Amino acid sequence: MSNIKNSLKLYLAIIIFSLFSCKSDDVRKVYLAQDQEKVTEFPDAKTDPVSYFLKGFVNRTIKGISTDELEYYSRERNDTLLVIVKVRDIFNIERSSRKSLLYSVQDGLHASEHASNKTFYIDIEGNFNTLLVKSPIKYDLDGRFANEELILPFYGKKRPIN
Repeated sequence: MSNIKNSLKLYLAIIIFSLFSCKSDDVRKVYLAQDQEKVTEFPDAKTDPVSYFLKGFVNRTIKGISTDELEYYSRERNDTLLVIVKVRDIFNIERSSRKSLLYSVQDGLHASEHASNKTFYIDIEGNFNTLLVKSPIKYDLDGRFANEELILPFYGKKRPIN
């Protein structure tokens, strides 16, 4: 039993070390992580009109999800728009309902005057991972672990971290 505990401790130490020692090879991943930290429960109409509009739109149109648990952030880059929605209480939302959140955000973007004629990226975040992604080229609608690399083209071409 003692050998199993020691092996488990060593295994956990290796995992923790590898997680903290991993460096991103693409500066776009850093930009995305920074933007994911900017989500807020109360978006400002002047500084983030897209998120402000989406919060009201989603609150009115979505059923089965506590909209009090949603945080928003949007960012424009040329003719593209990135929308990040974070779900704070993801465990109380069924996987199938998570897709309806993405579709509600997408519908809101189509209805918003701020997002018209823009290409958009949608990133639905959970507490610890990306749940759903929509890019102009591809969707990842698994609802548990989505490929956030689909969002990276929003930030331009791949560039190494110097």
